[in-house]
Amino acid sequence: MYCDKPHVNQLTALLKAYPIHHVVVCPGSRNGILVHNFHAAQFVVHPVTDERSAAFVALGLCLSTREPVALCVTSGSALLNTLPATAEAAYRNLPLLVISADRPQEWIGQLDGQTLPQCHALMPYARSFQLNEWKTATEGQWNNLLINEALLQLKQNGGQPVHLNVPISEPLFNFHTENLPQERLIVEEYCQEEGGFSPATLAQIQAAELPIVIMGQYEKGALEAVAALEANNALLFLPEIIAGQTGSWRSNILEHWLPEVDFQPDLVIHIGGNLVHKQTKLLLRKLPSCPVIRIEPSPALPDTFRKMTKVIRTSPENALKQLAGITGAKAKVVEWKKRLDLCCDCTLHYSPQRYSDIGILHALRAVLPSDCALQVGNSSVIRNAAHYFDLHNRRLFCNRGLNGIEGSLSTAVGYALGYEGMTFCLIGDLSFFYDQNALWNQQLPSRLRILLFNNSGGQIFYRLPGLDQTPALSPYIAASHHTSARGVAESYGLTYLAAHNYEQLGPQLERFLDPQEERPVLLEVFTQREDNENERIRIKEYIKAYFYGKKMEQD
Repeated sequence: MYCDKPHVNQLTALLKAYPIHHVVVCPGSRNGILVHNFHAAQFVVHPVTDERSAAFVALGLCLSTREPVALCVTSGSALLNTLPATAEAAYRNLPLLVISADRPQEWIGQLDGQTLPQCHALMPYARSFQLNEWKTATEGQWNNLLINEALLQLKQNGGQPVHLNVPISEPLFNFHTENLPQERLIVEEYCQEEGGFSPATLAQIQAAELPIVIMGQYEKGALEAVAALEANNALLFLPEIIAGQTGSWRSNILEHWLPEVDFQPDLVIHIGGNLVHKQTKLLLRKLPSCPVIRIEPSPALPDTFRKMTKVIRTSPENALKQLAGITGAKAKVVEWKKRLDLCCDCTLHYSPQRYSDIGILHALRAVLPSDCALQVGNSSVIRNAAHYFDLHNRRLFCNRGLNGIEGSLSTAVGYALGYEGMTFCLIGDLSFFYDQNALWNQQLPSRLRILLFNNSGGQIFYRLPGLDQTPALSPYIAASHHTSARGVAESYGLTYLAAHNYEQLGPQLERFLDPQEERPVLLEVFTQREDNENERIRIKEYIKAYFYGKKMEQD
């Protein structure tokens, strides 16, 4: 029998699966149920009374077995006694896993016995992970990821010590659980350019009926391997607008179909940084069984879809090169690619009814030079831009790392200073006014163009279900205002243009795009929130109707 603490059983199961074979244990009550589990799970258990000595015994076992060894101590000063051996392990690149039992966090600093802040107590010699006594499935998933990451960290830098701190609340000693849980184990692979993916990974991809490649933010330009990957039809390639690769219309169209269509991939390969589309993330998180392979060049372990089973340490460039070498068209890939590509040009045929943010982007797309660079603001602006710019032939950037509204204009200024072509900043009003000091710069290049969408506040807040019930929405949360950027532009020596309707927009766009302008140009387009929301809903319905109409034509 095992203990009745889910997080302790979870840890035990993952240590067994990793696998850890040897555990050095020290006496104590708080770590007693950990020691019980290690004995019940048939680890090779080595009892040592002195924690300082025990840590060095574990270090010696690392040397002789050439594998990771765990050390388990109780709460309080017991952990501090392991510091000398932990430091020794750090300098010798030995995979020593220190597991410390802890009191519940609410008792730290309350003059309770054997309590001190244990997390990070072994820094800087060991990276620390704080587990949780989870109660919900979501919390359990997070704990699972933490334990997996801790175990994988043992291999980093040629081997290194890691500290796992495990709070355990009373009652402690109940042992009625018959079996350990089946826990997800994340496998780590390393892929060199000359070696390629492992045979197991290749077999996994080839066995899938609808494997998809989700590509998030990537800023090094279009990759040659993408064309071969697309031609093979062995995987469905779904880059987002900020991935810089052709085909981002598929991600955008899929975003607006979900959850109406039955899209059921059976393998996800996740490449690149942050994503824009929310519905795609939610769908992949809800799929009951769809393993995710993460391509990750850094030691990080981002589990965006909560389904990661493997992380491959390689660059996006090399991963796409390896994926492009997988041949053999798959029926479901061909079918879904055909369905999505039916709509690749649907927004070209869309005619906005209202003067709106989407209508302005529609007009801009037709006249925007192909060799320009775009810095797109977050929130509504980047989502609206996804309808119109499959920008593999342009440079597109968005501060999507943290998704914040600050700094988009400053980033555009910095990019324009180093780029010989025209740089366009597409930005919302709150983001612009927040960052207006970006224009306080003596070197502002005349090649800079700023398209400011002024809809009198944070448009996106009005879409959030339930938020319309609070009277604080407009004045406080969405930051409604009646501010114009004219004074800002004139103060900093920019050419200022404005448009309140389509009649004004046409001639203003012509001047806005004129490369002969001697000063940076700011075009402020004023729109109404209601018109923007109605157009957003309308284009979403149009995309779906366009698809079904095209499908009927083909049938």
